[in-house]
Amino acid sequence: MDLRRLHQDHRAIIRIASDLIGVSREVRSRDDAEDARFLIEQLDRVLGLHLELEDIELYPTLMGCDDARVVEITKDCAEDMGGLAEAWCDYQRQWPVEMIHRNADRFAVVSRVLMEAVAQRVDREERELYPLAECLETRAA
Repeated sequence: MDLRRLHQDHRAIIRIASDLIGVSREVRSRDDAEDARFLIEQLDRVLGLHLELEDIELYPTLMGCDDARVVEITKDCAEDMGGLAEAWCDYQRQWPVEMIHRNADRFAVVSRVLMEAVAQRVDREERELYPLAECLETRAA
């Protein structure tokens, strides 16, 4: 499992999400809306690959652990965070450039709420899941 890559992805996700929140507060023109949409697409690329890596490596490894505590924490995180991917897909579909431009205030609010949820997921994975995975890797070595 490439935990180094997962940590790097988290840093990129937080950076882009923070940029998106900042840009979303400043949408005044179509160009601003295009800048926001560019960040959404950039975040989607990073998130898509990141979630795929977690789904293929991280979660199956932790769910297959013989430690019931690790499995329970992993299940809880998966359940808690499962709705975020769907919310992200909905957000992407609902906010093309024209909608961002026409509904800038609403876009700013929705973006802030969703990016805060993304940040919470990143934080929880960094605090709970990744240390468990690192511990398992250390034991296996």
